[in-house]
Amino acid sequence: MTDETENNTIRLLQEIRAAQKDMSARLDETNSKLDRTNTKLDKLAIEVLGVKGRIRKMEEAVEAIARVISDGVLG
Repeated sequence: MTDETENNTIRLLQEIRAAQKDMSARLDETNSKLDRTNTKLDKLAIEVLGVKGRIRKMEEAVEAIARVISDGVLG
């Protein structure tokens, strides 16, 4: 069961990091479009920033859970 928990935790972290990279790429794309048009941040860019922050918070939470699980398994 411990190996399964570790595998699930690692998989979840990988999925979160992949989502974070995707959001970063979208943000970079939006920023480059904005730079070309010399406009201020639009609603989409602000939403992307919010999602990126929430993904980071989820990643931190999963890492904390993984530490607790690891500490519990190791005693």
